[in-house]
Amino acid sequence: MWRAIRSVVVAASLLPVSAAAANPFAALPLLPSGETTVTGKTVFVLDNGDYVQPHFSPDSRYLAFAREVLEGSTELTEILALDLKTLKVKTLLDAKASREFAVYRSYVAGFAWKDATTLRASISDGDVNGVDLILDAAAGRVVDKKPISLTEEASGGQTVVTPEFAAAFPSIPPPVLDNALANGYRVGNKKYVVQKNYWKQDNHIWLLDAESRRMTRLVELPDTWIYSLRGAFASGNALILFVAYGQEAYLVRYRDDRLELLHRFPVKSYQQVNMHVERARGDRTLFEIVTGPAYEKRENYFFVYDAAGLKRVTDVAAIYDLDVDGAGRLVCFSRWRNDKRSLVVKELKDFR
Repeated sequence: MWRAIRSVVVAASLLPVSAAAANPFAALPLLPSGETTVTGKTVFVLDNGDYVQPHFSPDSRYLAFAREVLEGSTELTEILALDLKTLKVKTLLDAKASREFAVYRSYVAGFAWKDATTLRASISDGDVNGVDLILDAAAGRVVDKKPISLTEEASGGQTVVTPEFAAAFPSIPPPVLDNALANGYRVGNKKYVVQKNYWKQDNHIWLLDAESRRMTRLVELPDTWIYSLRGAFASGNALILFVAYGQEAYLVRYRDDRLELLHRFPVKSYQQVNMHVERARGDRTLFEIVTGPAYEKRENYFFVYDAAGLKRVTDVAAIYDLDVDGAGRLVCFSRWRNDKRSLVVKELKDFR
């Protein structure tokens, strides 16, 4: 996949300016949007450190998170878990223990719950390698560890091609379809919104419907806009797309064969922005726009989209990161307070 990406980037850089189509969003009028609040009572606050990566367990019993700790000139990490029944915090990995994994620094690259109490934490060494730790949140301890290469993980897209998709779209070469689906977004039963992002292929945004065997072009993009599709979800009869290129990103709606611009964002690096759907119920979707990489002092956006349109959530300002529990009862914000990030857990209204 990475060979294909490099080839496309090189080819795109050699295209004359006249070969690039116009920005498809530049002439779209910006639709009006509103503001709303979605939270109720504050459940828990932690503001005596620098806290990131909140992640609820599947049963909403625990909230895992990391604390970034500076010891001398070395940045280390702690992994903690909040018991939401007792509101007590357990240390699963302290900063001293994380020094073992640091080449330049150690930090949590990601969390994943394997079950209600077992947490996998991917720790980076600040270079190209790291370790996967398996932690027991109930017992408060590390139970296993396995070295990993973060470069291999980054280059290994998950294959999602099935015989049904291959049969539905025989005109798309198998490696192209594999790459498109691995980097695409599921928007319904046997439906994906994709970009091909492959050598000698277009970079338009397509809806692939394997059930009806239909391939619909949603957005015509310039050849240089590789990996510009940064997120998508379905809401009623509309598709909400998050597309970025250069120093701008666009939240757009595709409905009734037409595009409408919902929001425009300035960004530093377009391939570092993403859209995370946090909770969807019926035609009402709660989602986050991630405006940059984790190492930047970014401020993310929190939105609700429903039949009434787009509304920005204004409950908490200066959001670095957030997570919503699986039951739709709680939301945790990592938010900026001066140069550090505090945690606040709040009840979530009307999303159960």
